[in-house]
Amino acid sequence: MAFGLFKKKTYADTVYRNGCLHTLDPETEDATAVACKDGKVMRVGLEEEIEPLIGPDTEVVDLKGRFLVPGFIDLYGSPAAQVLEGSYLRLHAGLSAEEAAAAIEAWAAEHAPCEFVLAYGWFSDEEELPVLDDVCPDVPVLIIGEDSVGMRMNRTAQQMVKERAEAETFAVAVTPNFVFNTIVALDYAEMSRKAFVLAEDYAKRGYTSVLNLEICTYFDNLYRNLLLDLFQAGLIKQRYFGSLPLKRMLTPMSVMYNLDRKRTACSELQGMVNFDMLTLTASSAEQDAGYMTPAYLKEMCGAAADKGYSIRLNALDKEMALTGMEVLGTLSTAYRKSGFNIAFDEVISDEEKADVYTGDVFETPLTGALPLTGDGEAMLSMRTENAARRMGAGFIGTIEEGKSADFAVFSVDPCSLSTAEEFEALRADLTVLAGSVAYDSTLGEGAADWFRDFDATLEEVFSEVETE
Repeated sequence: MAFGLFKKKTYADTVYRNGCLHTLDPETEDATAVACKDGKVMRVGLEEEIEPLIGPDTEVVDLKGRFLVPGFIDLYGSPAAQVLEGSYLRLHAGLSAEEAAAAIEAWAAEHAPCEFVLAYGWFSDEEELPVLDDVCPDVPVLIIGEDSVGMRMNRTAQQMVKERAEAETFAVAVTPNFVFNTIVALDYAEMSRKAFVLAEDYAKRGYTSVLNLEICTYFDNLYRNLLLDLFQAGLIKQRYFGSLPLKRMLTPMSVMYNLDRKRTACSELQGMVNFDMLTLTASSAEQDAGYMTPAYLKEMCGAAADKGYSIRLNALDKEMALTGMEVLGTLSTAYRKSGFNIAFDEVISDEEKADVYTGDVFETPLTGALPLTGDGEAMLSMRTENAARRMGAGFIGTIEEGKSADFAVFSVDPCSLSTAEEFEALRADLTVLAGSVAYDSTLGEGAADWFRDFDATLEEVFSEVETE
């Protein structure tokens, strides 16, 4: 009992005080301060409640009456696609073999001289695209299918892969990853800079988390490698949430293996890089490339939900949308911590929904972002608490004890705004990630200092990699 008298007092790492907090937690509506410890919210309350947690080494930030809210979450940002923009050609459905080849030829000419041509998207299963060898005879060309599984190459690319495989000391399996890594050689330093600049732009607008959807698996891997370097360099500014795209009926076992592997790769990154969502793009029509049967949808979604993954179904027709509502709605009653989403552009009437059991399923547009509606408080909820629920990310979205200390600080009260345009125009004074300031508007926009520090840090990281 005597030992209890000498128990060491625990102090906060950082305290944000003298502000107006919108915690989105009804238990702390009048809070004016928040204490953070080890990247999480330690306590929320009034000044006198937080004061005892301030120790000799606690960093205290005076909010000066400003408004502190949960960090914003972007569900539609696709940062990987933004960073890789200009590095590849997007092929859209409906192109003939000749049209695809012409598009590749034009892209290669526009980016000449280029070491390779990377295209992503549609190609015909029936066409071998022999004209590729005619339009780009000296440049390796790689086309990655819409499902991120199928690939097509010209003869130059095939020869490059063959030569590398033969040069390896040990026998290697010529897998899609091997092919991609052999042909594609991007400017990693420039991509890292673009990732950092994009993160800075997000932070200026109060975003502390972003979900990446609709991106090729290989591109997602590249982007997550960039984030890993930024994380190790202490330059990361948002939490990243990845999603595995599934556009055809692959075996649930292989899909789960890929999901689990990507999730495991994130386990040591302190919640900064996450992979917890399966995105299916499906049609109920047998002639469509994305055809999925109701039985397969039920089996695949059940396997993912059973392991705690959130699910988004991009329904390409109404029948699939209704099937998805029934499947995901049933799962939502058993797996309440996960998020279940149906993306579909057409309006489904209440009568049609009544014929299926929808449960707790979020609806979202198939194309574009969910529009902000309601008053300022409703729009704030859509960008924070509601967005977190859609991702099944229970550790963010509100300011509560034990949750991640991700905040945005504004001079203008977000809850006082009445239009989506006003809300979108908000610019943060501070953005806080895991309790620490990730962005401070007083340091200046596009300041040369952080570019210089960034370049110096990148140089140090790359020199360590080369040494290893």
